Amino acid sequence: MSPEDRREQILDAAIPLILERGAEVTTRELADAAGIAEGTVFRVFSDKAELIDAAVARVMDPAATLRVLEQIDPALPLEVKIEHIVAVLHSRVRGVVRFMTALGPREHKRHAPGDDHPHRQPPLGETTGVVARLLEPDQHRLRVPVATAVDYLRILVFGTTMPFLATGAASDPSELADFILRGIATEGD
Repeated sequence: MSPEDRREQILDAAIPLILERGAEVTTRELADAAGIAEGTVFRVFSDKAELIDAAVARVMDPAATLRVLEQIDPALPLEVKIEHIVAVLHSRVRGVVRFMTALGPREHKRHAPGDDHPHRQPPLGETTGVVARLLEPDQHRLRVPVATAVDYLRILVFGTTMPFLATGAASDPSELADFILRGIATEGD
């Protein structure tokens, strides 16, 4: 197996194990989960910290989310598109939060001073372009410019999905999509 394939195999096994055990997971447990000898882990990663940093990088990688968003048909009714967009973004934030919470507080490579890391942008900022393209066909129905609508949508999804910002139960993507479309007032107000 190539080093790249082995790396992916180890990460495939590591992410669910980190979700279960956090940073306390051992390289022995990671190797067992990947079905390899412990020494094989160290042929691909210099140490457990490097493996965890690679797992963080994979979890933070927006590529899969962008692919799902790009599959949404821009010709769908606005209400349907908003519901799909909110569901995809909500799932992404929940997944990242769940992983980072399981991992616990620690210094991550992406936090290195002076590092111009791609994750140092507004929350869900990597989705701005594709969400804007989805909303553009309906710009005549929006009360704000598309760019502003995208910002509000990203901020609301991120803010309502973060457990430390909410005071009640976890946010519901369908309810949030409805709120984004209709606002806080009841119909007719």
